[in-house]
Amino acid sequence: MQSSDFHQWYKKGNFELQKAAIAPKKRFLNLSYYTIVYVLADDKNKILITSESEHSQTAFAYTEAPQSNLDDKSFVEFTLGELSQQLSTNKLVTFIKVNPLSTTAQTINPCEEIIYCPLRDKMSKQMTITSLHHTLPLLAIDHKKVSTMNFEGIYGFFRDSDLPSDPEERTTHILRMIDFLQFTIARTPIKFGSSSVMCIFLDFDNPIEENQFIQDYELMDSYSNVIFVNSHLEIINSYKQKIEYDGDKMETILLPIINWQKKNNNARQELL
Repeated sequence: MQSSDFHQWYKKGNFELQKAAIAPKKRFLNLSYYTIVYVLADDKNKILITSESEHSQTAFAYTEAPQSNLDDKSFVEFTLGELSQQLSTNKLVTFIKVNPLSTTAQTINPCEEIIYCPLRDKMSKQMTITSLHHTLPLLAIDHKKVSTMNFEGIYGFFRDSDLPSDPEERTTHILRMIDFLQFTIARTPIKFGSSSVMCIFLDFDNPIEENQFIQDYELMDSYSNVIFVNSHLEIINSYKQKIEYDGDKMETILLPIINWQKKNNNARQELL
C-alpha cells in the first residue's frame, strides 16, 4: 500500500461504516465548536480512547451530564472543539461519538452524531482533515504569523495522483472524495477567529475534475466558510468566485480572506 493513497486511507478509517452508524432518528443537537459535552474517562479522569477498528480511534461524549458513572468510568467536561483539538495529536483517524448507544471496543458503535477530529501536522502545527502524508504545502504557512493574526484554518488535500487512469474509475473515486468532504466538513469544529475557514487544496490535471470539488458544503459552525486553493494557486470561495491576494507574504494572503469572510458571512457579522 502507498501511504499517500487517499482511498487506502479512507478505507482504513472505515468512513462508510461510520456514516452508517449515525442513528436515522435523533434529537436536534445543534452542535458547534463551543457545545459542552461530557466525555467518557477512566478512573484517573483521562479521556477513554477506544479502538473501534484496527486503524481508527474513538472517544465517547454525551450532550447531557450522565446521572451516574458507568462501571468504573467517570466523565470530564469539554467543549467539542477543545476535545477535537486535544485528540488531534493521534496519528490514527479519530472520531468523537456523540450520545453513543454503546461503547464497545472493536465495534463500530451506533450514536446520534459523529464529530471528526482533524490531525495535527507536527512540522507546520496546522490541522488537516486528510492524511498526514499530504501535508507538505503546510510547511509554507508561518504558524507564528497565523497565530498572531488569530486566523483559524483547517486544511485538506486532494490530488490527481490519488486517482486511477481509467475514466470510469476516476469518476467513482472523485465522487468518493467529495462524499468524504461532505461528511467531514459538516462534522469538523472550527474555532472562532479573525477568520475561520476550511481550506481545501486541489491539484488536478483536468480542470473539469478539479472544479467538481468547488461547491457549497454544509459546515458545523455557521461563522466558518470553505475556501479552495486550486492547481493555479487561485483562492476560490464555494460560489466559484476568486479571492484576490498577494502571495508575497503571509499577511497579504490572509487579510483578503479575513476581509472577504467579514463582509460575506452573516453569522460572523452578528457575532462581531
